[in-house]
Amino acid sequence: MKARIKKKLAKKQAQSQGTQPAQPKSAVQPLAQFAAECWRIQKLLPEFDGNKKALLLKSSVEKMIAMLAEADIEIDDPEGVDYRDGMTVKVTLFEESFNVPSGKTIIAETLEPGIYVGGRLASQAKVIVTVGKGSVK
Repeated sequence: MKARIKKKLAKKQAQSQGTQPAQPKSAVQPLAQFAAECWRIQKLLPEFDGNKKALLLKSSVEKMIAMLAEADIEIDDPEGVDYRDGMTVKVTLFEESFNVPSGKTIIAETLEPGIYVGGRLASQAKVIVTVGKGSVK
């Protein structure tokens, strides 16, 4: 009984302070999937440069991503970042490259972005990591 009262009080305090409790788990996954699809469309748009309709689509996708940001949903694309053990990404492939200095590991490609809802990880990024085998620079 006391736990239920404490929970109600915490919820009222969060609402009065302008902070909302995290979305129920059932609502988070569809939002995370929607955010990932917006990111995917945004990544594909440069392939359609020169197409007037692509400009309209780009504008719409930017608006959707801005609305997600207003709802405290963040899309994190780690592509190009140095990879370190312990990062909150799912590595689907480690590939060696002589174009990258030996000992350096870089997230070469993001297959799916990380999605944060209310500052909490809702969906891990899926990435390909390049392991350097080239001469040390």
